[in-house]
Amino acid sequence: MVFNGGDLMGHASSLKVIIETPYAETILKAIEPELSSLPSRRVKASARLQDGDLALEIVAEDLVALRAGMNALLRWVVAIDECLRLVDSRQ
Repeated sequence: MVFNGGDLMGHASSLKVIIETPYAETILKAIEPELSSLPSRRVKASARLQDGDLALEIVAEDLVALRAGMNALLRWVVAIDECLRLVDSRQ
């Protein structure tokens, strides 16, 4: 994880997370519609493939919004990844 900028005074903050998973492309397709419905209007997020991994970038007006956006995105990613692993283990 990389944290850039931001402080406790309400300045913009950003976070980039690289997630290594064999399901990166499937997860990307699943979360793309969710990127526009993050829990706060103070948060913007994007996702893309980077060298076969899932790259998430979250930009927020403040640290509270950054945390909320990060938590939402990571919950979605973990849930999708766990479901895909479960399906694969049963085949």
